[in-house]
Amino acid sequence: MPGIWCERTVYRSVYADEVASWTSLAVGTPLRAVREIAADARRLAAGLSGRAHERALREVDGDGRLGAVSALHRGEPCGLALNCAGTWVEWSAHPVLFLPVVSRTGPRCCRGDGRTEGFGTAVLS
Repeated sequence: MPGIWCERTVYRSVYADEVASWTSLAVGTPLRAVREIAADARRLAAGLSGRAHERALREVDGDGRLGAVSALHRGEPCGLALNCAGTWVEWSAHPVLFLPVVSRTGPRCCRGDGRTEGFGTAVLS
């Protein structure tokens, strides 16, 4: 079944020289992928101040969202990158085909707050 594979990679500096954390999320639609990435980016931007906060929100809430959804519908990847107070954060989304699973047993992976959806992994460890 078609879906979207999303990833967030956090680097320790704006030079993207060392990965601090990586997390992923699988969703069913392009719109949901772009919404999840935007929500995660807004959470990170909330910790910024002044111009950095405004610049990050412009990137997240600008016209790029429509272009990202359109690209995913065309089968093309999309992404977003932000400088978050000296930490470089990249989000990407790629159309994929998921293989259905007959049954699922065992625990579900949870976000940091206990919910079972969204990115949720700590940005820096």
